[in-house]
Amino acid sequence: MAMNRTRSGEAVSVQIGKMGKIFTNKDFQLPAGQTFNIKNEENEPVILEVQLGQMEDGETVETLFDVGWNPEIVKVLKKPSQPYDLKWGY
Repeated sequence: MAMNRTRSGEAVSVQIGKMGKIFTNKDFQLPAGQTFNIKNEENEPVILEVQLGQMEDGETVETLFDVGWNPEIVKVLKKPSQPYDLKWGY
């Protein structure tokens, strides 16, 4: 099966085949630096601080995550200032 890649070389899929709950009481990342997408299950957009897939360790950006699945390829989600209902998927 051919793997789609972003311009920065991250593997991506047009479909989510695996997902789980993000516990927002601490920083969140998957094992071995696996990148993932975030699904915002709140009723409105939220601002999250993330390390994108090709960012250097420790480098982060704040960005708006709309309700539903978002296109950002995330490596680390920093602990938000309040709890949110979020899921990870890839």
